[in-house]
Amino acid sequence: MANVSTATVSRVLSGRRKKDDDIARRVRDAAQKLHYSANPAASSLRSDITNIIAAVIAQPIDSFSANLVTELESKARESGKYLLISTGKKEDELEERLQMLLERGVDGIVIVPGPRMDLSPALAQLAEEKTPIIQISGKSTSTHINWIGVDVATAMQEAITHLTDHNGTSIMFLNPQIDTDNATDALVTFQYSDQITGYLHEPRWITFGECTLQRGYDDILKTFQDDNRDRPNAILCGSDEVAAGAIMALRQLGISVPDEVNVIGYGDTLLATSCRPSITSLRPPYEEMAQEALRLIELKRSGKRHLPSHTAFAPQVIRRESTSSPRIGTSDMADPR
Repeated sequence: MANVSTATVSRVLSGRRKKDDDIARRVRDAAQKLHYSANPAASSLRSDITNIIAAVIAQPIDSFSANLVTELESKARESGKYLLISTGKKEDELEERLQMLLERGVDGIVIVPGPRMDLSPALAQLAEEKTPIIQISGKSTSTHINWIGVDVATAMQEAITHLTDHNGTSIMFLNPQIDTDNATDALVTFQYSDQITGYLHEPRWITFGECTLQRGYDDILKTFQDDNRDRPNAILCGSDEVAAGAIMALRQLGISVPDEVNVIGYGDTLLATSCRPSITSLRPPYEEMAQEALRLIELKRSGKRHLPSHTAFAPQVIRRESTSSPRIGTSDMADPR
C-alpha cells in the first residue's frame, strides 16, 4: 500500500529511519489504515535483540530505587526499548532473578542490590556472560562488572560548602549506621573537611543510627534541649526522613529553621517538598546513572571490547527553605523556591 519494500517499512516503524519525509508518511499512513503495528516479540525471533532491558531491584519501594527506575524507564523508552522490572528481598532471590533473565535473553540487566547485600560470588560467575550486567549503587565487589554509583565524597563536600556558605560555623552530622561503604565514606569526608576548615564541633555532634524520622527527632532533642551546652547552627542529615525529624524537634524546642539552624537532607524525596519548612536536599544523580547504564549495555552489545568501568556521579544540592537564611556580607535574600 505504501509502495515501498518491507525493509523500508521495518526501518520506519522501528524508528531506525530518521528521515521524516514522504516515504515515512506513506508508511505510517498505510499502517494506520491497515491497523498494523510492529510486534516486538516476533521481531526478537528473527534476531538476538529483544529490545528489553531488565532491572533487578532489592528495594523497589524506597525513594532511591523508585526514582532510578523512573529514569531507567524514560531512557529505555527514548532508545526504543522496554524496561522489565524484577524484585527480590534476599541475595539468593536476586541471584535467581538474574539467572532467569539471562535465560530469557534480555538485551541487558541493571541490578540494584540492597545496601548490605554482597553479590560478589554470583556476579563473579556472571562476568563472562554475553548479556551485559550493570550494577548501580551498593557495594562494588567485582572488578569484572560495570558499577555505577554516587560520589559520596563530593556529595559531602557540596553539602558542607552549602551550609558554610549560609553561615554554618558548627555542623552536626547525623550519619547512617557505619555498615556500608557509603556511610563510611561520608563519615571520613566529613571529618576530613572539618579538620582542614576548622569548623567548631564536638564529638557528640556526630551520631549514627537508622535513617528514620524518629532517629532525627531523638538525636536533635538530646543535643539541643540542654541550654548550658554549645549548640551547632547547621545540621547535615543522612536522609530527608532524618532531616524532617530534626526539624520537628527544633520546632518543639522553639528553635527557628533556618533563622537559627540550617538543615540539609539527602535523597530529594517527596518528604523534602512536603515538610514545612521545605528541606534542602542532595539529589542523587538518577538521570546520569540511568544514561550511563544504557550506554554501557549498548557498548558491550556492539562488540567493542572495554574494561569494566566504575563510575561515580556527583549529586546536586536542591536548595529549599531549610537553608534559606541570608549569607553574612551578601544580599542573598532570594526566595529558595
